[in-house]
Amino acid sequence: MSLAFRIILILASLMTTLYIVRKIRYSKLQIEYAIFWIILSFLLILISIFPVLVTIPTNIIGMQAPVNFVFLVIIFILLIKAFMQTIEHSQLEDKLNALAQKMAIDEKLNREKQTRYDTDYSIQNHMKKDKGK
Repeated sequence: MSLAFRIILILASLMTTLYIVRKIRYSKLQIEYAIFWIILSFLLILISIFPVLVTIPTNIIGMQAPVNFVFLVIIFILLIKAFMQTIEHSQLEDKLNALAQKMAIDEKLNREKQTRYDTDYSIQNHMKKDKGK
């Protein structure tokens, strides 16, 4: 891995970490979501500082350049993250649909109760008027 690439990885990782911490500080990002990005940044810094961590697996797999292995690992990690977010998105959509249906049912029941109450109230008022005559 070239020195320039290692420096770029370190700078990009540090900038990403600072950006994530800033977003957490201003309550724009929850900590549970930020942990992934901070760990990824830390991993990239480790790879940049200790290139042997990439060179050995690159040689074992038989890839030509350690940079290719770094990109392969990053792409693989991001694909896993995208898949996990797709699952979470699907679950949240199901919850949202269930809540919307529950709210619609509750609103309908409240309208029916209000209609019954209004009807009972008008009947009682009508009966009071009839008794007074």
